[in-house]
Amino acid sequence: MHRHDLVYLQPTDAFTLLNASLPLSVVQAVDDMIDAKQPFTVCRQTTQQLSKVATSHIENHCKYRLALKLSAPPQVITSPLALEKLIPSLPSTIQKQTQALINQCRDLSADLYAYGSFANQYFTNLPFVTSMSDLDILIVVHDMDRVAEVLVAIEAFKHFAQSQVGLRLDGEVRVNGYQDVSFNELIHALVSDIPTVVVKTLYDVELQTIDVLLGWKPNECERFINARKRSLIL
Repeated sequence: MHRHDLVYLQPTDAFTLLNASLPLSVVQAVDDMIDAKQPFTVCRQTTQQLSKVATSHIENHCKYRLALKLSAPPQVITSPLALEKLIPSLPSTIQKQTQALINQCRDLSADLYAYGSFANQYFTNLPFVTSMSDLDILIVVHDMDRVAEVLVAIEAFKHFAQSQVGLRLDGEVRVNGYQDVSFNELIHALVSDIPTVVVKTLYDVELQTIDVLLGWKPNECERFINARKRSLIL
């Protein structure tokens, strides 16, 4: 179980809404989401047992963030939404390049998932995506020796999407199997010689040094910077 995993609650699952002063119609909408088999998302936990999930809802042009405390661990937990499933809903001019990025990362032993507004809209058909929406991506790296290549690929695609259709790319890269860090923050830190980044796990948020996080030697950071420059020129 990790942050961003999807939880499919059952009608018999007991929960408590942690939000205060929600409209009654929004409270009732939670039951409709469960009946419609719309997933909730694993968020940061305070205990070793999964007890908190969250989702978003739109009603009367207002967006609500809903947090639920579960009375018992859920029965169905899956990986986040595969980015590949979102390709048909992306601008046509970047669909081919998005698939190429997925294939490239797969060859580098990394899986790409989506969360945030695009994923919420995919599951609910509600208008979460606007002209200001970022495409939020989770990159799960399975081979730490390929982290640099994955970061170079995502940085090149980020600039391509921004230049072609004005779509901003945001999100996290998961390293060492459980540590999530903003890839934009990590790349900025690497090229700006900033030694630490914020790392999130299922239970904690902490500041960690990059060399410990990635296990890189100083010359590996320099190689990443040079590879990034070449990819952006191309």
